Amino acid sequence: MRYVLFSLSAFVLYAIFYFSYINGLDELGRNAVASGKLPGVDAPLRTVYTGVEPVDRILTLLTTFFYPSLDGQSPTLLLHSIGFSGTFGAAWTLVVLESWRKGNAGTIAAYPAIFGLMAQLMTFAFATPLICGLQLGCSITARRPHADNIRVPRAVLAVLPVVFVIGYMVPTQAMVLPAPSLISIDMKQIAIAIWQPWPAYVSILTTAAYFILSPFLPNNHRASMSGLRWVYASAFANATLTHLISWVVSLASVAVPHLFDARFLAALHPSKVFAVPLPWSGLKVETVAEGVHFFLRWDYLIGSAGILLWALTLYSVAHKQILSTISWPGLLVKVGILTVLSGPTGAAVELMWERDELVFKETVGPRQQVTKIMKSS
Repeated sequence: MRYVLFSLSAFVLYAIFYFSYINGLDELGRNAVASGKLPGVDAPLRTVYTGVEPVDRILTLLTTFFYPSLDGQSPTLLLHSIGFSGTFGAAWTLVVLESWRKGNAGTIAAYPAIFGLMAQLMTFAFATPLICGLQLGCSITARRPHADNIRVPRAVLAVLPVVFVIGYMVPTQAMVLPAPSLISIDMKQIAIAIWQPWPAYVSILTTAAYFILSPFLPNNHRASMSGLRWVYASAFANATLTHLISWVVSLASVAVPHLFDARFLAALHPSKVFAVPLPWSGLKVETVAEGVHFFLRWDYLIGSAGILLWALTLYSVAHKQILSTISWPGLLVKVGILTVLSGPTGAAVELMWERDELVFKETVGPRQQVTKIMKSS
C-alpha cells in the first residue's frame, strides 16, 4: 500500500501542477503578480511581508492563489473551500497524533511540521500520501500495533483539539473575514500570509504543552484511550460538519432553489462545486478563481484518498494481527456509508478510532493473554 500512496504523491505533479500549467492558471497567476493587483479585485497586491525577498515572493504567490477562495466572488470556490478546510484539519490531526505515538519515536513520521509546511508549499495531496506511505514503511505501529507502541502522551491528547483551534481554526477564521467591510484588503492579505505556516504553529504548541503538562498528567492505558476518544471525536466532528455544509448547501440549491439568489444557483450546483475536471480534457480557465477551483478539487481528491487508504491499511493490519480475520465486504460498505456522510477523511478518522479501541481492548493486561490462548487453540 505504501507504493500506492507514493504513486498518489507522484500523480500530483501531473493532475495538479501540469494541469495548472496547460489550463492557463499558471499564466493568469503570473500576470496578476506582474500587474501588482489582486486577481478579480481592483486593489494592490501586497509584495512585502517579512523583508526577506525569497520568502516574500512565495507569500505573494500564495496570496494570489488563496485570495479568490476567500473574497466571496466565487460561490463555487468558497463552498468547496469550506469542505476542504475541515478535511485538511481532520487529516492533519491524524498525522500529528501519529507522530506522538511511542512506536513512531525517532522515525520520519515523528516530524509532521516538515510535511505540514510541504503541504502548504507543494499541496496537501502531495505531502499527505507521502508521510502516510513513509509511516507504513518505517513504523512498528503499522506492522504490529500494541497498546504500548500506539500510546500517545496524555498531555498531548488533552490539548490537541484545543491546539488545532488556536493554531489552525483561528488563523483560518481571521483570513476569512470579509474585506473591506470588517478588515482592509491589505490586512486580509497579511492574514493569508500569517495562516500559511499553521502546521508549524500546531507542532510548536503541542510540543510546548507536552513539556509543560506532562509532569501533571501521568500516562496509563485507560487515560490514553479516554484522551484518544476526545481527539477522534473532535476530528470527526470537524470533518463531518464542513463536509455536510458543503453538500447540503449545494444540494439545497437544486432541491429548494427559491431559498437562493438566482444569480448563485448555477455556481452552487453540485455538478459545478464537485466537478472532477480531467487533466487531459483540454479545459481552459478564464479566471484565477476557476483555475484555483480545479487545482483544489484534485488537491482534495488525492489527499483525502491518501489518508483514507492509509487508515484502511492500519485498520486491516490490526484486525489481522489481533483477530486473525477481517470482513472486507462489510468493511467496504461501512467505509462507503461513512464517506457519504462524513467525507473520506471522516471515514479515515472513524477507522483509526476503531483500530485504537480494538488494540487497547485486546492487548492490555489479562485480555491479551486470553486472546493469545484463543488464537493458539
